[in-house]
Amino acid sequence: MSRIDTDRVSDLGSADATVAMLHWPGDGERAEALTRAGAPVLLLVAEGVSPPDDWDGLTDWIRLPADPEDIWTRVIALQRRARRRPAPRLDDFGVIWHGRAWVALSPVEARLVAPMLERPGEVLSRRQLARAVWPDGVGNDRVVDTYVRRLRQRIPAVGLSIHTVRQRGYFLAIEG
Repeated sequence: MSRIDTDRVSDLGSADATVAMLHWPGDGERAEALTRAGAPVLLLVAEGVSPPDDWDGLTDWIRLPADPEDIWTRVIALQRRARRRPAPRLDDFGVIWHGRAWVALSPVEARLVAPMLERPGEVLSRRQLARAVWPDGVGNDRVVDTYVRRLRQRIPAVGLSIHTVRQRGYFLAIEG
C-alpha cells in the first residue's frame, strides 16, 4: 500500500477544497474545530474504534487500514462538496446567508430581496417588488429603485447581484 499524506490533501491547488485528513479518535478536538469552521475533514478511524456518532456533509470517515484509492475517492467527494455553495437564504432576522458569508439587511431591504431569493434569475417588476415590501400600497417605483440601489451595494459581499432589465424590472443573480 502506498503512503498517503494524512495531514492535508489538495486538489488542483484550490485552498477552499483542501481536505484535512485526521486520525480518529486522536485528532478529535482538531476535527471538531475544523468542522465548526466549515472545513472538509476526512477522519481515518483506527482499527477496532467506533467512528463518530454524527458528522455533517463536509465530514466523512474511513476505517484503517484502507486502500489508498478508497481514501482518494472520499477526498475527491469531499472536495466537490466543499466547492458547492448552498443556495442563499434569508433568515428570520433579515440576514442573507450564502455559504459562510452573510450580510444583515434592514427590514425593508429584507422584504424587497425575499421574492428575488425565491426566484433567482426571474425578472420581477417594480410593482411586484413594491407589493412585497408594502402590501398596503404605500411604496412606489422610485422607492423600490432607491432600495435596490442600496441592496446592490451590500449584497456582493455574499456573492449576489441585482440586474436591471430595462422597462421590465430586476432580477437577482447568484455568483459562483
